Amino acid sequence: MTELIHVQPARPQLRDFARWATVQTPKIGTVGVAVFGVPPDLYVEAPEELLIGATVDGHRYVSPVEDAAEQGAGPRLLGCGLCYEEGGEEVHPHPECTEGVELLGVAAPDAFTGPGEPEADAAAMVAATPPEMVERAMTAALLATDLAASNAAGGGDGSDRSDPGHDTGPADRPDEGGGDEHAAGGDSTGPFPCNRCARSFRTERGRDSHRRQVHQEV
Repeated sequence: MTELIHVQPARPQLRDFARWATVQTPKIGTVGVAVFGVPPDLYVEAPEELLIGATVDGHRYVSPVEDAAEQGAGPRLLGCGLCYEEGGEEVHPHPECTEGVELLGVAAPDAFTGPGEPEADAAAMVAATPPEMVERAMTAALLATDLAASNAAGGGDGSDRSDPGHDTGPADRPDEGGGDEHAAGGDSTGPFPCNRCARSFRTERGRDSHRRQVHQEV
């Protein structure tokens, strides 16, 4: 007895294959659910389009039409559009391609400082600043705080008359009797010249502040 070839057509071709099988001589019957037992002499005469996608004796049927289409399609391109697969391996003709390359260090926990850490950000900023700039900035901040407190205690109009930059001269800016020290009862009988440059100040406090900020000891 001739062994039959078991053919399970693909679902889209199932109805057409069944019609073809029933008009054959002898008529081809089923040997299972949607599986036809086809004699070898009739199998070789089956239309090619009915076998595409079918399972034949447990193996997927590969038609010559599919082989020709795959050979004419060329290698499969990768995502960059220039690299491709050949022999099961990736081929990268241009070195800058990042397809399939693992990027090391990206999004690693130690690669960035997470949000919500202002102390860490401030420490990093201070560490990156030269020490002399940090010291000068701290001196200026302390001086501004001291002057603001003096203005508040003396009831002034908010102008910073003891600012080291607020120098006076008898020719163009006469002493108006103002100043923080005058309001507080201090010595404001100036002018008080700086012994390290040509500038003079209305108050002794202004001169001393000028020295601390401008003529710092190196």
